[in-house]
Amino acid sequence: MHLPTLTSLVTLPLLILSQSSSSPPGYSTSIPSTVDPSTPLSFGTHYAVLNLDLINGLVSSIATTPQGAQFINRTSTFISAAHAQSPPPLSIFTRIYFQTSLRPEIGPDSPFGKTVAALGNITESSAAGQLYPAFQPIPDYDVVLSKTRYYAGTGNELELILSSQHIDTVILTGIRTSGVILSTAYRLFDMNYKVYVLSDAVIESPPDTGGINNAILAGIIPKFPADVITVEQAIAALGRSGPAVYRR
Repeated sequence: MHLPTLTSLVTLPLLILSQSSSSPPGYSTSIPSTVDPSTPLSFGTHYAVLNLDLINGLVSSIATTPQGAQFINRTSTFISAAHAQSPPPLSIFTRIYFQTSLRPEIGPDSPFGKTVAALGNITESSAAGQLYPAFQPIPDYDVVLSKTRYYAGTGNELELILSSQHIDTVILTGIRTSGVILSTAYRLFDMNYKVYVLSDAVIESPPDTGGINNAILAGIIPKFPADVITVEQAIAALGRSGPAVYRR
């Protein structure tokens, strides 16, 4: 099977969103892998790809940086590689938005409310809450879930879907490393899933104070222990995996 290679993407339309910092996002293509690159890695047959919070309001804030461009390129390349499998594995995308512009899921003093303040009163139809154009699900096949906290499964059917589909392995991409990626990796690891985080398909929105992105990927997640691998390794593993079991 021919799989996509890392190529440059055309310039995509950006949502105008002010950034809280002019410093670059936290991103690296040189995080040490926890799996020896010479090891013939496979995800098995019961695996799912979780593409987390890849929405306009977050991705556009880093898209014009060199780091953001690399992140978009490598993440979209992996998503395309997963979609190219026959059959494609279960892929789940998450979006952040509220049921109404009053944001009923967040109280006036909610700490998370401060975290998403830049997104405004984002609802299902808001431009800021739509998936960024480079990251598109397969219609009527991939799953798109809403969420209103860091953890990817808050207030939605993520855990039910993973359980019903007999998933045992999850592969994480998304924005941001210290938010949805770390929170979801912890939670699913505790629930006995085999967790892989793609080091060059996650990114820390600025400021990357103290090298947060690298500290999480090279230190915290491997100490769970969960695995941190590259997009290149993950694409190679897709070719050794499956056929993916997606019970329809």
